[in-house]
Amino acid sequence: MGTPDCVVHTVRRATADDLPAIVALYERVIAHMRVNPPDVWWDMDAHPTVERLERETAEGNLFVAAGEPLLGAFIIDDKEGEDYDLAPWDVPAAADEVAVLHLLCTDPSARGRGVGRSLIAAAAAEARRRGAIALRLDTFDIDVPAASLYRSCGFCDYGIFDIGVGGGLRHASHLMELDLR
Repeated sequence: MGTPDCVVHTVRRATADDLPAIVALYERVIAHMRVNPPDVWWDMDAHPTVERLERETAEGNLFVAAGEPLLGAFIIDDKEGEDYDLAPWDVPAAADEVAVLHLLCTDPSARGRGVGRSLIAAAAAEARRRGAIALRLDTFDIDVPAASLYRSCGFCDYGIFDIGVGGGLRHASHLMELDLR
């Protein structure tokens, strides 16, 4: 499968100078979730945290869609969730051939403008650059718009599984994979 077609927005690796704008972006997204379904219970004190955003930026794993304010963001790394082995993945990949997409978000004011597709395309390109042949993710079962977006961008949806989502919490979530071969 190829990289999804999309309206192109500039997506770049985040820098330390971006951190205040990144935190503000996630705060806007969380505030929007609180009053508009689906609320997937993100919270800056738990997921994501400022400390994680700082760490991922320092490690080169946080990317942003440029704009004023920032239009979106995501984290990409090689850390599969503790229950990712529940999915019957189609891509037979070793651990070092898998990239994982986390915390993809689009500023509420930028929705419907192709930002999410640009972020996904950039994540796929970065995963390939890192030598991955599969890009995997999880998204809450109640986040129908996100699951639909990922499927429309070529991700295979393996179904809904009860997975650990961090902090001892479990939630029904889609496990999804994009074949990068």
